[in-house]
This record gives sequence, C-alpha cells and structure tokens, in this order.
Amino acid sequence: MPRLELKWSESKRKKNDLHAVLDEYFKLVRKSYSKKGSRKSGELRIKRDVNLLKAEQNPHLHGPIFFQWRGDIFAHGVISHCPKSQQITIAQVMAKTRHSLHSVSVPLFLSLKNISAVEPEGDFLWSAYQMSFWAPQKYRLEKQQLLSGYLLFSFIDPGTLLDRKRRLSVERYGLADVLLKDRELEDWFRAQYQKSLRGFGYQIEVSDDGTDEQFMLLGQETRFSDNIPFQQVQSLDQLSKRKTLATHVRRCRRSNRIFVVQSVSKQNAVPVVNHVAASIHCHSDTDQEIGVLNSTEESALDAIGG
Repeated sequence: MPRLELKWSESKRKKNDLHAVLDEYFKLVRKSYSKKGSRKSGELRIKRDVNLLKAEQNPHLHGPIFFQWRGDIFAHGVISHCPKSQQITIAQVMAKTRHSLHSVSVPLFLSLKNISAVEPEGDFLWSAYQMSFWAPQKYRLEKQQLLSGYLLFSFIDPGTLLDRKRRLSVERYGLADVLLKDRELEDWFRAQYQKSLRGFGYQIEVSDDGTDEQFMLLGQETRFSDNIPFQQVQSLDQLSKRKTLATHVRRCRRSNRIFVVQSVSKQNAVPVVNHVAASIHCHSDTDQEIGVLNSTEESALDAIGG
C-alpha cells in the first residue's frame, strides 16, 4: 500500500532556493534511512529534476522540482513554493514497487493545490479513520489526536481584534456502548466535558430520531458582575462581549460512535457548529465492524503522521 507524506512550512524570503531546501530534506531522509539498518545510507539513490509531470499540467504548483529516491522502497516527490501564501510544500509518495508508485504519485501530484488557490470563504475536507467532515478554511489546524478509539481535530481562527482565537474542535469516540454503559448521552457528556463547561451558563435541547441520539448545547460566559445588581456595573459589562459556546453531540447507533463538535467565540458560534456537524460522514454501507482497523485505515493514519 503506497504511503503519502506531506510537509509544508512558511517562508518569508522573496526568493527561495528549493534545491537548498531539498538538500536539508534529503539529509533527514538519509538519517532516517540509516537508522533502519537494512542498508547503508550511502546506497540510497536520489535523483532530482525527474520528468514526472510537466509544470503546465498542474498550474497550482509554482516552479515545481520533482525528485525520486530508491532504497528498500521507491519514492516519488515534488517540492514547490507558492508566492501568494509564502508556503514551501513537499509531497512524497512511497511504495514497495515502482509500478504501484507511479500509478498513485502522478494523479496525486496533479491534484495538489495550495491554500491560495482555494476560495477565501471555502471549506476544507478533513478525513481520517473512515470519518470525514468539512471545516471553514479560516480555521487552521492547531493539534490532532488520531487513535483507533478516539479522533480529535482542534482548530483555531485568529479572528478579529475584538474576537481573538475563535476555537473549533471535532471529536469522535469509538465503542459508544462501552463508554456510556448505563448512562444517558447527556450525563456522559456533562462528566466528560466538565472542565470545558466551567464558566458557562448553558441550556440543552435533546432530540432522537431512533437512529441518532443527539442534542445541542448553547452557552454564554458567566461573570462575577452577574451577581451585582447595580445598573452601572451591568452597563459596563455590556461594553465587552462575552464568549459563546455551542456544542453539537451525536450518538450514531449504526456506527456505535459519538461525535462532538464544539466552538467557542465572541460571535454566534451556532452556524459554524451546525455546518460542520451536518457535514460529518461517519459510515457507509461497506464499513467494516467497528473497532477493527484494516490495512487501509492503518496506512491512512501513517500518511497523516500517526
């Protein structure tokens, strides 16, 4: 099964020497390869300016340099620099045979797009372990956890001067029946998220269509001034917006999983939570038994960096 590695970094330089960047990258490849002990690092064969694609075949790649290396496995890669986003991107596909590598790497390199090529108000598709969802482009991935029984995607939006660091998180818990035991979904959530709910007053609206048990939590930041019955204090308090909390929790009985989408912002957090929650794809008719990872899932996790 081919494996994908994707790395990117921001560069402030007006002119970037991509070959110099590759020099540093290949040092890491040789170092990692030599640790395996199966071959000496000197036997690693690396070639640059390989004719995998013509530059005009993918106009989203700016000044691409294609490369390949061969050791115990084969690898095809490309490095490019986008002048708009100031990002240097390296994409690399590895496989055990040259034939399977070429059939995967070329279509993948043709599909690569930089952030600047996406509409400013567009969405990005995020996917791992048979779960996928769409999130607004302005939210940047801050951290992640990719485990067989738990997934976390945590995003942050720098926001405006008056609303810094809007946060968005998407979580999936496996084996819901084991997690809940004899508890209701709401009771489990209150216990699991006790810390994040602290400092908010909130209300919960529950619904259940027989397939999915779900509820929506809407909250607002509480303040010490709430307990001071003076008009002057209340007026001053209104000058600073309070944080709002919106959380969508769903238990999918068919997949036996729990999904939690949560956002904290001084703006209305409900639209983005509803949008992301509605886009979650958690299973299909061909899904395998929950809790068992197949080779495709394991390779997808490796590709992301797990």
